[in-house]
Formats: sequence, C-alpha cells, structure tokens
Amino acid sequence: MTHVLFTSYNMGPSFSTIKFDQGARKVVNSLMEGIQQQFSNIQGQQVDVITSGKSDAVVKQAAVAYDKAKAMINPADQNKSKAKTNSVGQTKLSPTKAIAQSQEEVEEDGTETWKTILFWSSWFGSDWSGRFGTTNATELRLEGCPSWQCRFTYDRNLTNTADAIVFNANNFGPKTMPNPPRPWYQRWVWVLVESQVSPITRSRMVGLNRHNTSHLVNWTMTHHSGSDVVAFYGKFLSLGDTTRPLRPNLMSQHEKTLKSYMKDLKAGRTLEDVMGPSWSTFVKRPKIVAWMSSHCSTRSRREAYVKELQKYMPVGMYGRCGTQVCRPTGPLKKPCWRHELSTNYSFYLSMENSLCEDYITEKLYNPLQYNLVPVVYGGADYTKYLPPHSYINAHHYHPRDLAALLTRLHNDPVEYGRYHLWRGYFTASVRGSFCELCHLLHTSTTPSHHTHISSWFKNPTMCHSPPKNMSELYTKNLT
Repeated sequence: MTHVLFTSYNMGPSFSTIKFDQGARKVVNSLMEGIQQQFSNIQGQQVDVITSGKSDAVVKQAAVAYDKAKAMINPADQNKSKAKTNSVGQTKLSPTKAIAQSQEEVEEDGTETWKTILFWSSWFGSDWSGRFGTTNATELRLEGCPSWQCRFTYDRNLTNTADAIVFNANNFGPKTMPNPPRPWYQRWVWVLVESQVSPITRSRMVGLNRHNTSHLVNWTMTHHSGSDVVAFYGKFLSLGDTTRPLRPNLMSQHEKTLKSYMKDLKAGRTLEDVMGPSWSTFVKRPKIVAWMSSHCSTRSRREAYVKELQKYMPVGMYGRCGTQVCRPTGPLKKPCWRHELSTNYSFYLSMENSLCEDYITEKLYNPLQYNLVPVVYGGADYTKYLPPHSYINAHHYHPRDLAALLTRLHNDPVEYGRYHLWRGYFTASVRGSFCELCHLLHTSTTPSHHTHISSWFKNPTMCHSPPKNMSELYTKNLT
C-alpha cells in the first residue's frame, strides 16, 4: 500500500494567499514527478492519496495525481475520478463547511477514506448541526464515532462529486433537485423528522406521489428505527466509555453500562450513594410538575390528559397552552430550562402530539438534560429508549393516580432521587448525530438502493388512532 500524505486546512475563501510548509510542497512535487513509476507495479492493490492543499494550484495538482493513481488501479472508478478532478480543479471548498483533516489524522487513518456529504439546503434557515449535532469530522472522532472521516459542505459546486446529498424533505421536488446526470455512487438522503400523521408529513407524501420522486431516494433519515439512518432528537452516552454506538438513543446499545446500572438499582443504592453530596441538588425543588406546549389541540389528545390532571394537582403551564412565561420561549432555549424549569420543578410532562411508533422528540430529552424526571406520553416503547426507573409513563395511570404518585415522590427525596440514579452511569443530551450516516457511507457495499418512501412511511401500524375517551388516554395499550 502506498500513501502520499498531504495536509490541507480550510482557511477561508482566499486559498492562494496562504503559505504552506516546505514538507508538503516536497510531497506534491515528488508525487507529480514520480507518479507513473510509483504506481506502475501495484495493480490490484489499494492506493490512497490524501490530497488537497492551501492554494488553488496545489489543489488542482493533487487532484490530478489522485485521478491518475485511481485510474491505474481500478478502471471502474475512472468516471468518478474525472468528476472529482473537474470539481476540485474549478471550485474552492466551501469556506463555511469544508472539514479539514490534520496531518496527524491522515497518518493515523492511513487511507483516503473520506466521504463528502453535501447539504442541499439549510435546515429551516439554520445550520443542520443545530438539530443533528456536529458537522465537524474531528468532533465526530472525539465522540467515538467508528467512521468519522466525512467532510460536510453546502457548496453546490460539489454536486457531481459528493458521496451523499442530504435533502430536507420540505425542499425535495423536481424543481429543486440537482440536474442530471447523477453519479452512480451518490446516495440521496431524504430527511423528515415529523410523525407520519402530521400535516407536514402528509403534504410531503402528496408531493412525492404527485411528482413520482419517491424512487429517487436511496436512504431515509427519519425518527423511526426502520430508517436507514435514524434522526433521533437526543441520545445517551455511557460515562467513561470512549466508543460510541451508532444509535446511542437505544438502551440496547449500552449493554455494559446498563448492566452495571441495573445491578446497583436492584441492590437499592440511592442517589447519594452514587453521586455523593451533590445529590441534594436534584431533589430540592419547590414545585412538582410543569408542561410547556404551543399546540393546544393534538391528535394524541395530550391536552385532555393534562386538563384532567389539573383537577388533582397544580401544573405549571408554559407556552401558548398556559399562562406562565418562560423567557426566551421555545423548546430548545437553554435559559428557560436552566433558570426556570430545572430549578423549580421535580417533573416535566413529556407529551407527544402523535402516538406513533418510535416517535420521540426533544420533549423527552430536554428534561433529562436539565435534571427533571420526565412523565412520558406517546406511542413509543420507552423501555427501548430510557434507562429503567428514569421516567414515569402517564399511560399507566389515571390522572388522579398520577397526581398522587408525583406528589408522594416529590415529598420523599430519597425515593425521588432514585429516578436520577441513572445519572451516575449515563449522560443525556439533546440533538441527533450524523455519525450513522457517515458510517453507512463508509460501509455500504451497494452502489445504490432505492426506498419507496410513500409505502414505507404510510404503514398504518406505525401510528395509533386518537384516544376516543378518558379511559383510552391512560389504558390504551401502546407498546
């Protein structure tokens, strides 16, 4: 195996004014002078040329060298190589989102395995990282992602060379798609995080059917575990674990830590045993339960459950559905959670607007992150997603009985504290991750397979019909 190491950094829009070290220049000159001889006797082997640079000229030279090497080894890659040469030679990497790799990373990873992921549009006017986590390869690596060598960009000049194009489902249509021809190796990833029964999803389905574009999608990225990539809203990380599972939102992916936690839970350990003196900060709250919502009429009829619950206990009502104000407003605004909710309440009503399989949103992960115990209400099997004894399922209780339970736990610091015991073993965070997508690009062996989204996402068994009466609000078998 031959490696040509060449370090690059994304230093901004003007590459030509940036100096690079003599060692890097030597490598490029040597590569260009000896390319034929260097690769003439390695037919059938893997050749990896780590390319790019700090000036336009160097970028182009390195790209040409890369293409020559690849063409000699694998003629099937020739078309892809030519496309990459043209694109790199004519355009500069996006100054905002091209991810650089350091020389140390190149030396350690040892091969040109990097993949390019192109975001076709913004995420509702914002950066995708705000919802899905880091778009920085170094940070993916530090998180323990098994395949972290991915570059993320918004530069549409790289359309013909990107390994994957990620589409917000709201911007996926014949008038907004890339122009053909489409490279054979390129995956199109369709991203939608709403439930199957939401008006937004229904609108997207109508558009797919009307324009017959479902078959153009290779991979789906939704909330459901049946997706090629799961767009989860939050995740768990095992404390002290240097590796990270591809789907850290699933408890089954934390087998070792979960086993240790369950052993101590069954042994009757308290929060003070696990966390020491700091345990008291979790249990001394003046109020019992809060709820924040701006959608006051939902398919799940969560508002009916809360209305009944209010007959038996006070509920702090925030958002448009209540009278209390938490500034700044919004489900992901940290000051509201840090200074209002987490300091005043023991529990939070994590109630979803749809009762759909695997549909869990930030309503669950926010209270977990900010030291409240969630009272869940949704269509997911929460045993798959949460540590045991870390939550209370409202579906298992009449609102009257739930009020009695929450009040009793609030008044018993030791017993209530055991609902935080998991914090000695896991940490919870909001936002998803591109780790699984990056890993899939590195490990997938199929050039392209297509997902017929319409039939997959319309599966009637994935969502439950709205509760018809009060008894169905808490007795309906959802798992």
